Amino acid sequence: MLIIEKALKQLRENLNSMTEVVVDMLELVKSSLEQEKINDLEVVFKQDKHLDQLEKSLDRQCMELLALINPHASDLRFVFSVIKTNIDLERMGDECKNVAREMKSAGDKVPPEMKQLALMVVDTAKKTFKALANSDSKLAMEIILDDDKIDRMEYNIVQKYPQLGISLTAKALERIADHATNIAENIIYSVEGIDVRHENTIKQRMGK
Repeated sequence: MLIIEKALKQLRENLNSMTEVVVDMLELVKSSLEQEKINDLEVVFKQDKHLDQLEKSLDRQCMELLALINPHASDLRFVFSVIKTNIDLERMGDECKNVAREMKSAGDKVPPEMKQLALMVVDTAKKTFKALANSDSKLAMEIILDDDKIDRMEYNIVQKYPQLGISLTAKALERIADHATNIAENIIYSVEGIDVRHENTIKQRMGK
């Protein structure tokens, strides 16, 4: 049992390290858009390579942990949720790269709505990672309920700005929030053992 506990502790620590890399990437995206310094986004590509290596390492740890004898049901749920969360974290990094690519083609002028969207997305991601670190299923449910606000903001940008680079940047930011929502769903499954991938289920449990 001590071996499993040690392995789980290491897995949590490495998962937190991966979220820190994603936060750094998201903060760079946000600040580059706010300050209209699009060239600063080049750093995102280097950070993504590091994120890819962390993803492989986390996958390997999960497989090794699953091979251990008789882990508790809650431990198994946690490991499975980490496997799924790992994928979403890596894809968040990919979407940061997409922002960098599309904004380079769109030019240096960033619509104010895009800056607001980036702020909302980074805030959502940070809340998600806080819920992940604290195994906070209630906060995870609140994050899922707030996803509609980001969807509406992304839709309004796409409708208002016809430039392809702007539209694709907005979509990439919205997808980052979608991956954060996926992670929130994983948190609820890990902590409570229930599948809440349908919004109505969340609203019923939150009394909305």
